[in-house]
Amino acid sequence: MTSESNKALTRRYFKAYETGDIETVMKFIDHSYRLHPGGGAEPMSYEERKQDEMAFFSAFSNIKTTVEDQIAEGNKVANRITMHCIHTGDYQGIRPAGKRITITYIDITKIKAGKIIEEWVEFDLMSILKQIKP
Repeated sequence: MTSESNKALTRRYFKAYETGDIETVMKFIDHSYRLHPGGGAEPMSYEERKQDEMAFFSAFSNIKTTVEDQIAEGNKVANRITMHCIHTGDYQGIRPAGKRITITYIDITKIKAGKIIEEWVEFDLMSILKQIKP
């Protein structure tokens, strides 16, 4: 795949979040996938990532994503993402308040044969928690 086709694939991947459907999102991810979350957390497998995303979808709805910037080289794509959503379910022990929040993050995907095989994500959890705090 070319850098441009890899960028297009990641744009479709982030747009899939707007469906709120875990299966739609996971179809972009290979079963050998590894996620490297920020903050020094241990890498996640495909199944661990799926569980993590299911928790996200149960806490947030009406998701809108914007790919602000993309840089691609070889089989990696760096993305700067802005996500807007509504806090409609429990998240990190915080009851839903119906607040519309903004999540910004940096995401780097590694792609092989049209699937994401590895991903690095950096986001500010404290910013999210401050926005949903009652």
